[in-house]
Amino acid sequence: MKYLVFIVLVSGGISFRLNAQTADRLGEVHGFLVDSISRKPVGFATVSLFRTNKMADGTLADSLGQFAVKNLSYGSYSVTLSAVGYRSLQIPMLVIDSLNPVLNLGTFVLSPDVRTLQLVTVRGQKPLIEQRADGIVFNVESLPPIAGSSAADILRRVPLLNVDADGGLSIRGSSQVRVFIDGKPSDLYASSVADALKSIGGGNIVKVEVITHPSARYDAEGTDGVVNIITRKAQTNATNGNLGGILGNRTQNILADLQHKHGKWLVKADGFYQLYRNRNGAVLEREMNDFRIVQKSETRQTGRYFFGGTNVIYSLDSNHTLSAGYRLRSTPNRTKTIIDNYFVENETLSPGFQRNLDVPLGNHGSTFSVGYTGNSKDKKKEFSLLAMSFRFKGTNRYELGQTGADQPDYRENFNSKTENRDFTLQADYSQAFNERLKWETGAKLTRKILKSDSRFGIYNFDHPEYVNDPTRSNDFAYQSSVYALYTSFNLKTGKWQFVAGTRYEKTSLNARFKDTALRIPSFDNLVPNLLISRTVGPKSILKLGYTLKLVRPYFSYLNPTVNNSDSLIIQFGNPYLRPEITRRFQLSYSRTTTHLFTDIALFYNHNRNSIESIRTTRPDGVFENTWQNIGRNRRLGLSATLSWKPSSKLSVGATLTAQYVWLESRALRITNRGLMREFVPTITYKLPHGFSVYFYGFFDAKNIRLQGTRTGWKYYSLTFSKQSKNERFNLSLRLDTIFTPFTFITEETVSDSFYQTQTFRVQNQHMRLTFSYKLGKKEIKGPRVRQTDNPE
Repeated sequence: MKYLVFIVLVSGGISFRLNAQTADRLGEVHGFLVDSISRKPVGFATVSLFRTNKMADGTLADSLGQFAVKNLSYGSYSVTLSAVGYRSLQIPMLVIDSLNPVLNLGTFVLSPDVRTLQLVTVRGQKPLIEQRADGIVFNVESLPPIAGSSAADILRRVPLLNVDADGGLSIRGSSQVRVFIDGKPSDLYASSVADALKSIGGGNIVKVEVITHPSARYDAEGTDGVVNIITRKAQTNATNGNLGGILGNRTQNILADLQHKHGKWLVKADGFYQLYRNRNGAVLEREMNDFRIVQKSETRQTGRYFFGGTNVIYSLDSNHTLSAGYRLRSTPNRTKTIIDNYFVENETLSPGFQRNLDVPLGNHGSTFSVGYTGNSKDKKKEFSLLAMSFRFKGTNRYELGQTGADQPDYRENFNSKTENRDFTLQADYSQAFNERLKWETGAKLTRKILKSDSRFGIYNFDHPEYVNDPTRSNDFAYQSSVYALYTSFNLKTGKWQFVAGTRYEKTSLNARFKDTALRIPSFDNLVPNLLISRTVGPKSILKLGYTLKLVRPYFSYLNPTVNNSDSLIIQFGNPYLRPEITRRFQLSYSRTTTHLFTDIALFYNHNRNSIESIRTTRPDGVFENTWQNIGRNRRLGLSATLSWKPSSKLSVGATLTAQYVWLESRALRITNRGLMREFVPTITYKLPHGFSVYFYGFFDAKNIRLQGTRTGWKYYSLTFSKQSKNERFNLSLRLDTIFTPFTFITEETVSDSFYQTQTFRVQNQHMRLTFSYKLGKKEIKGPRVRQTDNPE
């Protein structure tokens, strides 16, 4: 309740300050364009503003004919409105001053130009990056295309985002990033963000919104940043699509999408299928008093992905739409591992035993969603409703055989069935009272039901069959219900913008292990959110943000089923884990000019009950691994991003994130601290005749953990691409870590009773030939307008 009082007081103080504000220095211009005959919106028209016969600023109307030019210095302007196939329209004079800082020009009617078009002049380029108070908008269409690219490849080119070799995202040192696709959560597409990004073709993406200061509208869990991927939508009756594929030494895939627009109906369908294989290894060394063990393993993994689905959108009218979608996913794979165990005597390895592990996994899921979006005629009010139902079934099995002294001496098998059912219902309402004040509110219900039934069998060599082990076989059921309410206010005045809100979440939990009900307490969280931003000059913004976030434990962290497929590690979950609570503070400065975008952010995270992996040793040298809320996690970091486009051919970008980490567990009397760093460089260069070259790198240094450290990743990729003259066909050659076939990652674990190092050999080298082809009617792209700095 104290947070709510705090928000109200802050909002009241802000309102008082805003009413007293008289020195506004920046204004805005809004308008709407329609065809004189059909009265339909004229999309992608060019809006140019002039001062003293010199171009001062400009923009493009969106697909609905609406335009807005912001951050304009006070003064007199003339406006020119133009579009391909229409006569230009001039507005000779308009004045922006302290009495009229925001001008709504209303509706403009453009008349078709029946003359034959002889020449089209492109004034310049649409800005690659557009700033907003809570983040940036990255216009993907301003980049040269890469054949067969996925959403992950596109996000690697977006400033502020770091994408590792596996497709994991991070923003300003945090991996708690929520991803949306056309405003819908990525959970619709896949169980993980990395898998969801594979199923979205890069050529189908129009722009990417990066929100570094999420408002109270977004879930309190795992939302230090938000990425919203906007895909292309047909505006006229037509059938269009894309077809792409990859041929590589480790993977082959095919990706296709199709959309059909007819009248009020828009139907979109897509599918992604991939075959892959990996070859990895690891060496583990463990010292405990005078006892030393070495374990070497070799792993081969094969598998396939399938994601696909369809979405239907029906426009009741220009302000109301209905949508329904259905998606399927299947990700079976098989992993075979050979594990050799050795004892060390007098620095000599003595063979102990060998284990052969065969692990086939089967994962299948489906999602059904329905939604409604309605706007008022003046576009100031919006109401949306979304319902999603998800069902998942998975099988996890293994066959384990152990050989000692060249004779089989132990065998066991494991069979587990997992079922997951999720239901989400969300309602959101927003209202813009005027150009300065906007209010958002909403509610959300999320219910998860997870069940796991596990059976272990021990092989009887006297009677050749597997006998069930009742002491280890079990079933586990877990149910969570999260009820959420939120409200948020967005207030603008001159150079200042304030976003203040709060979100309340009540979590109800129930769990059963075997035949015993576990008493897990429910919990409530009140999550405040505050963002203060100030425009410093026409193209710079200074921001200060505070929020409280939580992370609930994963199902694998909760499931108490004991897994001892590895002879040196016994692993089990803890159903009594509580969510992590983190307070996050951010201070950032960003500036956008015609050719350069820079962002510098200072952040501090304070977590008092972090979930930590805890390893303890038994007298026989075997680890017992579980999770506990016993950690304190503090991070002070600095993140700097630069994106430079000196010419239309060359783009250079880089992000450097450094954070000092303090980890502490008073219960275990363990502390660890150190500096962590990440560096992500990107370079894109357009060559003549449709050729282009693209480089991406991801390099991080030592990772600090409560009981040790992990060495950093080194990943880089070089892509050569060729686009045909008609822009339909693209061909690319992509080389991942071409000079380093394997990446070696070493994890060091230290305690008073043992010391362990485990070095993983990860296969990162990947050579792939990719292609993409555009199907259907060729797109007509809107003209691009030159962007210049406003005069100071």
